[in-house]
Order: sequence, then structure tokens, then C-alpha cells
Amino acid sequence: MFQSEYTPLAPNQDMEKRQKYWEIGKGLQATDGLQTSAYLETVIADTLANKYNTEQAAEKVYNHYTAIDPDSAEYRHKEADIVAARITVCLEREDFKLSPISLKVIHRELFQDVLPFKWVGEYRTENLSKKEPVLNDASMVYGDFNAIPDYLRYDFDTEQNAKYNTPFQEEDVHKFAKFISTIWQAHPFREGNTRTISTFAIKYLRTMGVQVDNAPFEEHSKWFRDALVRANHIDAQNNIRPNVSYLNKFFENVILGAGHNLQALDLRPSTSREGNN
Repeated sequence: MFQSEYTPLAPNQDMEKRQKYWEIGKGLQATDGLQTSAYLETVIADTLANKYNTEQAAEKVYNHYTAIDPDSAEYRHKEADIVAARITVCLEREDFKLSPISLKVIHRELFQDVLPFKWVGEYRTENLSKKEPVLNDASMVYGDFNAIPDYLRYDFDTEQNAKYNTPFQEEDVHKFAKFISTIWQAHPFREGNTRTISTFAIKYLRTMGVQVDNAPFEEHSKWFRDALVRANHIDAQNNIRPNVSYLNKFFENVILGAGHNLQALDLRPSTSREGNN
């Protein structure tokens, strides 16, 4: 009989980790103003009791929403519940490659049969703007869709050559934050960019041996998205420049356990507050 030298990776059996991943999956839904349901809590409780694993949970949640009335109040939680479950599955797996393709793979895994088919795992095909409350309803403009592959190729090639200290120092945190900011500003996908890139960032940090504090992603994901907006927004007419200080503080909490009180920081642009980049 043929004997393989490879050993399959065992599924995660650490329930403490699983619970953390569920909390991240749920928390990240706030980046798009979504909330998970009471139904999902019952599924989570079952996985933490090891009645079934997270892959089975994700399938169970998806099947649940194919069986209920789309006009029901519960149905409004469909996207949040399904994507939260799939983020948990993705985070439990010990796989990663530093490549733009990883973004496509993660996006496809999270949003298959949730977003329109032509949007899933494919770069957007039109230019976008979006009114942002954090910008006092000014619009955020993203990178040109025609250049997305070139933007990402440049960003990932640059990151491949990046050198980080072990353990991370403050300068390393800021370098990492800049990388995440640039790929987010490219906004590769029509929808679901922040959830995709957050999942990617957590997996990337783990491969570098970084002990990630998950709480900021669980509790401040909407703040995180606003920090990404501020890191990339420019309004020359009103003397508003990109301000990366907020994003740096977020990742200092994630990576260094810095303990910044994020909720006390006002991200809205003001010419009197700018200049602390």
C-alpha cells in the first residue's frame, strides 16, 4: 500500500479559538451595517458543544435560509449569518498564501450564493463612489477598476519584499497597516471588501507568528472601516489629507495590545485636527 509522507491538517478542536472566530465573524458584519440573528446563536452554541463542526454549521445556516420565506423578518439576517459562519470556517483553517488570488478565494468563499454571481470572487467592472457618514456624507472614491490587477500586483510585490521585526515593533505595525490600507483602497470587489480584507489580514498575521488580539475586530469593526476611509480620503479644497493615525492605532491594539480607547477618537475630518499623519 502506498504510504504518503504528508499528514492532513487536523480540524480545529480548540473551542476557545472557535468561539473567538465566531465573535470575529459576527462583529465584522457591522462593517456593512448588518446584524446576525438569534438563530445563529443556537448554531454557535452547538458548534461550541462540538455537536458538529463549523463547516457543517455554515452549510446548516445556508440551508436554513433557503427554506424560509424571503419576506419574513428573519430573512433580513441571511447575509450576516451566512457570511459570519463562513468567516469562522475560513479562520479555523491553517492555510494562507500572500497573493492577490487569496483575496479572490476568500471573497468567493464568503459570498458564494449571497451576492450576485458576477460579483463573487471577481474584480469589479465599474468605478464606484460611496457617501460616508464619517466624512460628513462626502463621497469616498476608490481606485480605477481598470487598474485593479496592477494596483494589487504592485502592492503584493512590495509586501513580498517587506521585512518585519520579530516580535513586531511599532514601525512594523504601521507598515502592515499601510499595506492593508492600500489593498482596501483598490476596493477590488463590488461588495464585501472590508470583510474579505479583514479575514485576509488576520490570517496573514497568524502566518507571521503574530499573536492577534481579536477584540478590535469583534467590537470595533465599523470603526475599523471608518479608519480605512480616513486613511485614504483626500479633499484638497478643504485641506483634508489622508490620515493614517487612526488605522495605526487600531492595529497597535490588534498586534501590540496598546489599549487605545478607539471609541473616544473622533474620526470625522476637521482641518483643525489634521496634520497628525
